[in-house]
Amino acid sequence: MKFTVKSNDLISAINKVISVTPTRSTLPILSNLFFSLEGKELTIMGSDLEVYIEVKMNVDGKSDGQVALPAKKLETLLQNLSGKELNFDLQNGYKTVIKTKGGKWTLTGEDPNDFPMPAEVEDSKEIDISGALITRYLPKAIHAASSDELRRSMNGVYFEIKKGEFKVVATDGHRLVKIINSNFEYEGEKTTMLVPIKTCQLMTKLFKGKPGNEAEPAAEGEEISESQKVKVFFSNEFLKCSFNNVTINSRLIDDTFPNYESVIPNDNEKILKVAKNDLIGSVKRSIILSDQVTNKTSFSISESELKVRAANNEYGTDADETIDCSFTESEEFEIAFNGKYLLEAIQHFEAEELLFDFSTPLKASIIRPSEQRENEDLMMLVMPVRNI
Repeated sequence: MKFTVKSNDLISAINKVISVTPTRSTLPILSNLFFSLEGKELTIMGSDLEVYIEVKMNVDGKSDGQVALPAKKLETLLQNLSGKELNFDLQNGYKTVIKTKGGKWTLTGEDPNDFPMPAEVEDSKEIDISGALITRYLPKAIHAASSDELRRSMNGVYFEIKKGEFKVVATDGHRLVKIINSNFEYEGEKTTMLVPIKTCQLMTKLFKGKPGNEAEPAAEGEEISESQKVKVFFSNEFLKCSFNNVTINSRLIDDTFPNYESVIPNDNEKILKVAKNDLIGSVKRSIILSDQVTNKTSFSISESELKVRAANNEYGTDADETIDCSFTESEEFEIAFNGKYLLEAIQHFEAEELLFDFSTPLKASIIRPSEQRENEDLMMLVMPVRNI
């Protein structure tokens, strides 16, 4: 295997792949990255056996070949060779020589045949999903998924796809996010999948860029266009999705997602309207002085004022702020939340004003934007804590 490549292009590709390389594993080969050159196309792959990331890039290929190279050593070396042209030469014993105009470095690789390959997605279905939906919806949903491995059915984001509709849902039993796009181009039968949190995080991170210029990521805050599609293949067990030059292979969670609709109240008639940024600032400050176990933040709501309160009796600290609002009830209403859960929810809304739908102080509250995007229905649910 021989090829020439610009170091910055190779570093960019490796940075995408190495995020799944385990620092410790019972299978030592996984501490390597798999390299395969065919013609002008170099494929680099990393894996932890649950998730595989594969990146393809164009190089000046001179002879084909394969090798598994130590991930961390290679990454560290390349970070110190920024802006240089690199010549790779695979020699006997999987020794790989890297040359620049002024230097030479040798890495000892491993047999590429020992590197495990992702399972074939047999009898798969195929769907194209807008990259804009993936990179917009998944960050909003991931925060509500459970990280408790004993609650496997909640360790991911639930996708539900049917004619004209794309839905994502996540919950950990204390909070829930549901987003529906009602203008989804799909004519097939209803299908569902439960995608692990890690896979969703990687999709959010890696499925960005501009067509025809895979090395150039989307700018911070820049949304991917609706026309850029993520190609998704999936079976009952596996998911394979590709965008630009990146492919992610992942196992799906083989469990039944909870009946989330049963916990969403439909009789919350007390409506609070409040400026998002005012509320974010107030909740952030309340968390600092709240009980560090419960993070309890209390709301006392009147027709035009929202009092946000918190206290930590152990340290003698408290917070008490008043912000403007509008409330549909004339009688004062009190409710309390885990402040961290509440903050994580409201920070994911773009609207300048938020609507809270309440019923009683012990029933779930619903948070919505004051104005929904076209063809979109976004809601988040947060369970209250006892206000005592």
